[in-house]
Amino acid sequence: CCRFTHPLMLGSGVHTTGIPHPAIVPHSGKQEMEHYERNMKPQPEPKREKEAKKPTIKKPLNAFMLYMKEMRAKVIAECTLKESAAINQILGRRWHALSREEQAKYYELARKERQLHMQLYPGWSARDNY
Repeated sequence: CCRFTHPLMLGSGVHTTGIPHPAIVPHSGKQEMEHYERNMKPQPEPKREKEAKKPTIKKPLNAFMLYMKEMRAKVIAECTLKESAAINQILGRRWHALSREEQAKYYELARKERQLHMQLYPGWSARDNY
């Protein structure tokens, strides 16, 4: 009978890449499909030698993050909320409600943390983690 053949198809319904077209089942059918399916499974990559991973050095915490770290447990106890986003919203509102003097405590802690970080990791850049 007349079978339409795409220009990129070989006579037996196999694409020029050697992969049978899914709509055209060859006469030997099952054996070729098993071969096709077996070849389509991802092959495990050859194991590379274990590369020594550099430890990730995090940025020093800023004033607000230090405030959140200190106050999170208190807010959770007061509100009995479990959702992190809701807790963060409450902490953000409370942070902005603090006076400059109350915030200054956390800004000073953040300055000390940055100073310590610079001593421990001279020449460190946040780009090192990316």
